[in-house]
Amino acid sequence: MFPKRKKKAPLPVVRRTAGQSLREEWDRQVNDNLPFIVFSPLILWAVCIVQWLEEWNRTAPMPRFWTGVAVVATGMAVIAFLRLMPKARNLVRGEKGEVKVAEALEELRAAGYRVFHDLRRDGYNIDHVVVGPAGVFAIETKFRSGYGEIEFRNGEGLFVGGRKEESDSLLQARRNARDVGSMLKDDCKVDRWVKPLVVFVGDWRIKNSWQQTDARVLTPEQVGRYFEQLQPELTRNEIKLIASHLERSAKC
Repeated sequence: MFPKRKKKAPLPVVRRTAGQSLREEWDRQVNDNLPFIVFSPLILWAVCIVQWLEEWNRTAPMPRFWTGVAVVATGMAVIAFLRLMPKARNLVRGEKGEVKVAEALEELRAAGYRVFHDLRRDGYNIDHVVVGPAGVFAIETKFRSGYGEIEFRNGEGLFVGGRKEESDSLLQARRNARDVGSMLKDDCKVDRWVKPLVVFVGDWRIKNSWQQTDARVLTPEQVGRYFEQLQPELTRNEIKLIASHLERSAKC
């Protein structure tokens, strides 16, 4: 008799991590563009040097032509590099912001919450989704440099440091919440209002005058206190059911 083969243990489920979409976009931007930016001018300058050496050796070179080509290529590379750097910098800042918010959200697990990061949808991603006793929350993370006060002016929108927020974070958070709500309704027949949250990372203070809006704006330091004051809405079975369906979207 042959010995029985041991069953292989199933591979562990790998969830997407906070900021993973931004890391993937950073890799794509840098890996696709940086080699061209760096090596194109270097190759042309190498040709240019060879041409000048040939002229000095009284052969038949074309150094002026290749010098012109190298200068143009260098200028194009500099422009491309200057365009790439702000994108890469914003992606790195965004990733750091999502990781900082994820650290604050992970502390909610002790209170019975389940946390999911970087849920990919068609053409965009939802930074974080939290499900627990107080309900379901779709969280949008924003990193803003500088410091000051963030406030919501009824009828005007969100103002950051006295200036209107151009990207409309509240609108984006509401869209994410509707998307998560539709997904839960279709997948597990749970019709629950998903609460939109925006968490600003940076040296900002939140003005507490949010009675006129369904969304809330917080800093990472306020996340724990916000969830502590909420009243329970979901049972353990409902949390388990919703979390099991969100688990699928959180896998790589």
